[in-house]
Amino acid sequence: MIWFVINRLSGNGKGKKVWQEVERALDRLGIEYGRTFTQKQGHAEEIARELANKPGISAIVAIGGDGTVHEVANGVAGTSVPVGCIPAGSGDDFARSLGYPLLWEGALERVLKLNSRRIDAGLINGRLFAISAGIGFDGEVAKLTNRSWYKRWFNRIRAGRISYVVTVLRLLITYKPCRVRLDVDGITSEHDDVWLMAIANMPGYGGGMKICPDAKDDDGWLHLCLVEGISRMELLRFFPRVYDGTHVTHPAVRMLAGRKIRMESGTPMTIHMDGEFGGETPVGTPVAIEVLPDRLLVI
Repeated sequence: MIWFVINRLSGNGKGKKVWQEVERALDRLGIEYGRTFTQKQGHAEEIARELANKPGISAIVAIGGDGTVHEVANGVAGTSVPVGCIPAGSGDDFARSLGYPLLWEGALERVLKLNSRRIDAGLINGRLFAISAGIGFDGEVAKLTNRSWYKRWFNRIRAGRISYVVTVLRLLITYKPCRVRLDVDGITSEHDDVWLMAIANMPGYGGGMKICPDAKDDDGWLHLCLVEGISRMELLRFFPRVYDGTHVTHPAVRMLAGRKIRMESGTPMTIHMDGEFGGETPVGTPVAIEVLPDRLLVI
């Protein structure tokens, strides 16, 4: 039996509308299914963890945004129960990266085929991420976007991706770059005036930005994009290039790959995991990241 975990509030109510369409289609096709609605933050993870230990569950499908997928993935990681999604959020980078149709009809058709494969996941300070994690500037972007009034407005007009761009423009005015000590698979380096530190298991984040275009979810590596030593105006000028991945050729951008990454800064670092706010690391406390090969089964 396929079990659907539905976040009715995702995408400013898009999750509820998508589920209504999916439910009608499932009933029309005569397909047996189960469903649970999330009630609070973290609930999708609780549901998924409980379902993963029940017999007869062929897949757990998240209907919501990347945050809902993030919770479901943490609930089933390391089990034989696959994760699927029917996108209903603002960014939907999990669906984009895995090649899901963004309309519910196509996504449901894919889910019902139950074709599965194993992918890697990342682990940051003990918590799993499927798509990407970010520290510093992009952590702040995730935090402020999710708390903003305009994210709800852009979701209402089905332009949720723009909310990330608005936050980037806001933060460009106030954000202060930091000094970072970085260790990638035992190779240590120091970096001044660091704006951005993104760690990717999949190429996209922020609603289609190709932050690490070479990232592959099954290659056993995490890819790192570090942006340093650049003025606000120059960052603003070349920022649009992140949507086609050509930002990687800019002199201020350093692309790395590793299996174990450690970061430390003299200033507090805000973290995001799959676009969700993941807290703030105290000054001087290292952030530990590593790849978990073949940790997730996806459809």
